[in-house]
Amino acid sequence: MNEITYVEASRKLGERMLTQGGQTDAERIANGLQWVLARPAKPAEVAVLVAGLTADRKLFEQRPDDAKQFLTVGASPVPLNLNQAELAAYALTANVLLNLDEAVTRE
Repeated sequence: MNEITYVEASRKLGERMLTQGGQTDAERIANGLQWVLARPAKPAEVAVLVAGLTADRKLFEQRPDDAKQFLTVGASPVPLNLNQAELAAYALTANVLLNLDEAVTRE
């Protein structure tokens, strides 16, 4: 979950959610769930993830050095045209998506 490649993959998914996922947090998270799980998002899932994203965004806004450190994990460049606190929050949310049991195992 915290291995460099996995964190970097989460960062890139978070970047995609932010830039291609829609206009609102709910749309972006719903699209992220669709991309990861290959099924539509359930409203309750989106609500929980939006709440987490909101808390993470607030934390990274208060601690910009933590956002910067998190975003520099891996070899891919960090897009400087995006708000770094928001990108870090989306990357952390993407990490949650990629670690869902439904994404990791096939039942």
